[in-house]
Amino acid sequence: MKPTEWIVIGEIVGTQGNRGEIKVVPHTEFPDRFFKMESVRLFQENKDTPYGVFPLEGGRYHKETLILKLEGVDSISEAEKLRGMLLKVNEDELMPLPPGRHYIFQLIGLECITTTGQKLGTITDVLQTGANDVYVVRPNPGVTELREVLIPVIPHVVLDINPAEGVVLVELLDGLLD
Repeated sequence: MKPTEWIVIGEIVGTQGNRGEIKVVPHTEFPDRFFKMESVRLFQENKDTPYGVFPLEGGRYHKETLILKLEGVDSISEAEKLRGMLLKVNEDELMPLPPGRHYIFQLIGLECITTTGQKLGTITDVLQTGANDVYVVRPNPGVTELREVLIPVIPHVVLDINPAEGVVLVELLDGLLD
């Protein structure tokens, strides 16, 4: 049985008020999910096992953050102990994405293959630029002198994404490997 893959959906950045509320910066495209959750799973940074599971008593938006009230955390000092912790879910708890969309963690490690059959390399990161995402690809030996190849995620370049098979089909733009 493979170990549980935990995905970060938020980070505790501070406290709010004197009743033990915490400020959370969401790391999800679906911040409203917190208002539907019964509890949150907290992790210390660089730990694979939960610090604890805390039932949610309530939550609201405040500027760029969420304010959450956790059961059993009733003072500033108790809330302060949680600063820096990460809120995580497992893959089964992710919000469903529309067809053709993928979570970044699902793309890391996929092999990029060109329409000519060339095995370009492996996706190591996804840059979110605003206009379009960019795949950072570590090229296979002999493909290029570059240490990384940047592939713009636009319809005529990224033709197919198949996480089940572990591949992304791309049509290279002229000069991309120079």
